[in-house]
Order: sequence, then C-alpha cells, then structure tokens
Amino acid sequence: MTKTAVTRTIENAIVWDGADRVARATITIDEDRIADVAESPATGRRPRGEQIDATGKLAIPGLINAHTHAYSALARGMAIPGFAPRSFTQILEQFWWRLDKALDPASVRASGLVAAMDAARCGVTTILDHHASPSCIPGSLDVLREAVCDTVGLRAALAYEVTDRDGRERTHQGIEENVRFLASARTSAGRFAAHFGLHAAFTLSDETLALVAARIPTDAGVHIHVAEGPEDEALSMERHGVRIIERLDRFGLLRPSSILAHVLHLDDGEKDRVAERHVAVVHNPRSNMNNAVGTFDLHGTLRRGTLAGLGTDGLGSNLLTELFTAGLLQKHAHQDPLAGGFSDLHRLLFVNNPEIAERAFGFRFGRLAPGYPADIALIDYEPPTPIDSDTILGHLLFGVAVHALRVSDLFVAGQPVLRRSTFIHVDEAAELAHAREQAALLWTRTREGGAS
Repeated sequence: MTKTAVTRTIENAIVWDGADRVARATITIDEDRIADVAESPATGRRPRGEQIDATGKLAIPGLINAHTHAYSALARGMAIPGFAPRSFTQILEQFWWRLDKALDPASVRASGLVAAMDAARCGVTTILDHHASPSCIPGSLDVLREAVCDTVGLRAALAYEVTDRDGRERTHQGIEENVRFLASARTSAGRFAAHFGLHAAFTLSDETLALVAARIPTDAGVHIHVAEGPEDEALSMERHGVRIIERLDRFGLLRPSSILAHVLHLDDGEKDRVAERHVAVVHNPRSNMNNAVGTFDLHGTLRRGTLAGLGTDGLGSNLLTELFTAGLLQKHAHQDPLAGGFSDLHRLLFVNNPEIAERAFGFRFGRLAPGYPADIALIDYEPPTPIDSDTILGHLLFGVAVHALRVSDLFVAGQPVLRRSTFIHVDEAAELAHAREQAALLWTRTREGGAS
C-alpha cells in the first residue's frame, strides 16, 4: 500500500474525542495526524484537500484489539471428528494445536487478510496479534505483516508464539523469528511493532525461558497467555515449585512493555506483583466464556492500578460487543447490577488499550484531538436519544454494540482503509473466495493431523 500525503476534512459528524467531548464538528487531517477538531469551520477559509460529508455518522477513535489471533480466522465453521474436550488443555490439543500445525504461508496470509478486513469493518485500526504456525515459522510474521499492514492498511504489533510442544528445533526457530522481527519493527515508521511471543508457562521449560531472557532486547516485552486455564498454575507448581508470575519474574520477563493475556487464575500475591511490575494484562471475556475457563477479576485488577485492557482472543473483532459482554459477565458473576460499570469499561477499551498500544509503538493513541494519529472510525449512527459526554458509552454499548455496527469509513494514519463501506486497497470478494479455498485445504490438513 502506497501512502499519499494529503489533507482531508471530515465534516458534519458527531465527534467523540474518546474522553469527555462530544460535538458535531469538523476533523482536519494533515498527512498522518489530526490537525484540528473544530465545532465550526474557520470563517472565510475554504477547506483544503478532500472533503468528506459525514452526516449521519458518529466519529470515534480507531479501536485497538490488545490480544487476538489472526490465524483463527479460517477456523470459522470447522468441525473436527471426535472433538469432545473436558478441559481447557483438551480444547487446545483437540482443536487449536492441530489447526496451527496445519498452517502454511498461503493460509497464514489468507487468515491475516480475513482477520484484518473483519477488524476494519468493526472500527479496529490496530491489532496486537499472537501468531503460531509451527510448520512454517521463519518469515511467518512478515507474511502476516504484509497482509494486515501493507495490504489492508491496519497497524499491528506482532509476535510469534514460542513453545516447547513441537520440539527444540521449532523452539529455536520461534525465538529467532521474534528476534528478527523485533529488529525489523524498529524501522517501521509506526505501521507495525513487535513483542516477543511466548505461548504459556506450561509449554515452556526453564531452559527455553532462559534462552528468551538472553535474546530479548532490554526494551522489548513478551506477549504471553497466563493462567488462562487452571492447569497453567497447577503445572507450574508441580514442575517448578512456584506460581507462574514468580516464575516469569525470575527470568526478568515482567516488564512494562509485556502483555499477559487472560490472567484468570492468579492469586492475590501474583496480582500484587503484576501491579508492582507495571505489566499490562488483557481481558478476553467472550473467549473465556466460550472455553469455560473462569472470570477475570476486573475490580481487583483495576483497584491495584494494573493496566488492564481488552482483547477478543481471535473470537471475532467486534470490540464494542466484547466490551458490552465484559460488563454483563461481571454483573452475572458477582450477582451485582453495579459491577462492570461504565467507568471501568471506558477505562478498559478507551484509556488502557491506547496506553498498551503506546508502549508497543512509542506514540499516543486513542483520541480525536490535534497531534494524535489520524486513526478514525466513522459509524453509521443517528442517536434516537440525547448524546453527549455523559451518554456516549450508553450509545456505543446499548445502541451500536447490541444492534448493528456499521462502520462506513476507516482511516489509519490518515489513509483510507474503508470508504463508503468499500475497501480501498483490497478486492474483498476475490480475497474471500481465495480464503474459502485456503480454508478447505487447511481443514483437510487439520483433520488429518499433519503439517502442510
């Protein structure tokens, strides 16, 4: 995708700045940044560049998915004979670990394109992805970057999931893929970033963690699943005599630049240490409910001052519905209608996710304000009730999330990804047809249990 320097004005939208301002305003974009957000255009001055009439639309900051798996996009509808898990580990063994072994470069690219297109249609401009393809590790993050960033036009922070479950050669390949991609991300000009990916503590030996600690740059963080299922903590105690957080801390991997996904089964001491180390954690409510693995301690995590964000774990890309579900889950789990309130939900998606992205990319996200990246979603939405800074989250959750999310236009770094519901750089019909072909091949390989 070629970036074109241009000035654009988005006029007549209801603009929410992501914080405390809602107004009908004009957004001026200069190249990749927001230059101005004005409730009325300057008198006597003609707008420069392209003018976009956003009448009937709500403009919000582009959304950030803080933990996802693009490779899961081609799993939609796949059935595996004999699939009958009784635990979280069995879900991995019977489904996901068979699927990831069957991925090849073509299916990695197709899944990346589908995931990025789905994300764009949900108003997502940035994904923090956790990738695994044991049969094609070297260069796999480049394939994913090309699909998500270069072709569709989103931002992405990518990581390869290092694990010991596929043998030492692939463990070393995963380490080298992360090291290589971390180096390449330093020259990305903000379109992609990197973490050092790790699967989960229960598939990583001390020897592997020591290798990671020796190879990871001092300013880089890990992206790892932590205590998603109770088995993770149980096996850590059985094999190593310590709980997961202490084990990761011994290897110096609890860093502000790190991301711990799920963290459902931490004890109070572990939660305290995560807060002390200023590590980010990411909640994935619909995935957790689907896998029946537990409920995130939202109140206890936020009370400790931990940077807690929101992800989908590859279960779709609709972060507004994910946020709505996060609130419902807290109310249901605690039998308290005040649990998971608007202030906590706003913090997850619109305050903390931008800060998690800032740690990865090195610049601020999450506001429609001068100086911020021009990452903007335009949603078809005419409010049937008053809309202002006090009611905006109610509109997003009880209006957009529970009815129909229709993102008509999406801009990343000031460049159009979607215009009038049509992709600018992607032939969507052709790519979806190709994805169906790749999915059929992938499903066959997965059911056969073999690599490509």
